[in-house]
Amino acid sequence: MSFVAKLYQDDRLAERHAVTLDGTLRDAQAEPHDVVIDDLSATGFRTAAIAGVAVGDVITLGIFGIGLRSAAVLRESDRHYGCQFFVPLNASELAFALAGLTPPDPLPLHGAALFPTGAGEAQASEWSLSMRARILTILAAGTLPWLGLGLAWHML
Repeated sequence: MSFVAKLYQDDRLAERHAVTLDGTLRDAQAEPHDVVIDDLSATGFRTAAIAGVAVGDVITLGIFGIGLRSAAVLRESDRHYGCQFFVPLNASELAFALAGLTPPDPLPLHGAALFPTGAGEAQASEWSLSMRARILTILAAGTLPWLGLGLAWHML
């Protein structure tokens, strides 16, 4: 009786760190998925299962402060994927990720976000100008400086 043994190279020798990092994973079709990274090392990461990703896929992971990294999905177990970076994180990138820094909050882009309680919206609507008043204001602001320059030139 004989047994055949298969040897597998396991590159999971890098020290792993339990983290909770937000990231954006792009699958093989470049569709973005928000993910939470549970485990991070210099050579790879582990995250919860994502729809549309399978073992063997090449994905891209974006992490705040580190940037984009391509990786291969190597294993799936207990509804988590294990992925290996093609280019490992260097020591400073890993230290930055482990520092627990979070991305800044986005700036509000419209007036409703400036007054989250709704109290300021009434004040903002009181100060709004009609379309006619806006056009006259723009024309006056563009014309008056030229009139001032013309008078100054005339006086010289």
